[in-house]
Amino acid sequence: MNRGLFAVSVLSSAVGLALAAYAQQMQSQMAPMEGEMKGEMAMPTTTGSLRVVSPTNGARITATDIPVRVAVSNFRVPAADAGRPDAPNEGHIHVMVDGMTMGKLFNFYTTPDFTLPGRGLTPGQHTLIFDLASNTHEDFENTAQKVTINYQPRSAATMPAPYPNARPPEVKITSPVDGATVGTKFTVTTQTPSFRPDLSMEGKDNVPGYGHLHVFVDMKMEEMKPGEMMSMAGMVGMPGENTFPVDLSGWPAGPHTLTVEAVQNDHTDIQGAKPAMIHINLRK
Repeated sequence: MNRGLFAVSVLSSAVGLALAAYAQQMQSQMAPMEGEMKGEMAMPTTTGSLRVVSPTNGARITATDIPVRVAVSNFRVPAADAGRPDAPNEGHIHVMVDGMTMGKLFNFYTTPDFTLPGRGLTPGQHTLIFDLASNTHEDFENTAQKVTINYQPRSAATMPAPYPNARPPEVKITSPVDGATVGTKFTVTTQTPSFRPDLSMEGKDNVPGYGHLHVFVDMKMEEMKPGEMMSMAGMVGMPGENTFPVDLSGWPAGPHTLTVEAVQNDHTDIQGAKPAMIHINLRK
């Protein structure tokens, strides 16, 4: 998954349609684009490196979820800087399954040990793809590592049936309230009627009424033009629940906006869905 494979829903219907078309195009790609994109610079690189300690290549996985351990060298992974402006050799870890595309992304990680949800994975061979990414979620493809596993869970977790009476969600942020003063670490509570966020299904097949949330700080929706991709700068989380923690200790004190949108399992827009945005004053 390389530069620009994320597309963000915005309030303008024209922009939303354009981004949805782009996301569909990207979803059909099963390998990263090579070389330079027209009008853009070459893919970013880093001197940092990533090594997958476990699982090892060819490992047989019998648990439903997949425990992971990685080792990162010459690269910082501060959780509080996710979404912040890029800095040399700093960012986080991306993990994908069976393809280096947006739709295959589990989530992003900032610790050496974490667990990948096995829900929706069929028994058999799967390829896990790990790489380092910048604060603004641009993948450093020169760090990519592939590990093939033999997934044979004792108890497979299947995908659910479509959520009853699912419809495009309109996200509401109930806490904090618009204009609130918050500390660097606070809890956000949302409501998503007829839509259930579920962390275990991120990067898997879409199921009507299910998905997760994308959380942005200072998203500049008004600067978008029809057909233009939005940078993932500002994305601070991909939670799979309606109540989740936010850490803005890496952000400057003062006024900010907080935007939350509901997306499908493969991180693409839900046609007709409406994001929520509030203003906050960050106190440090």
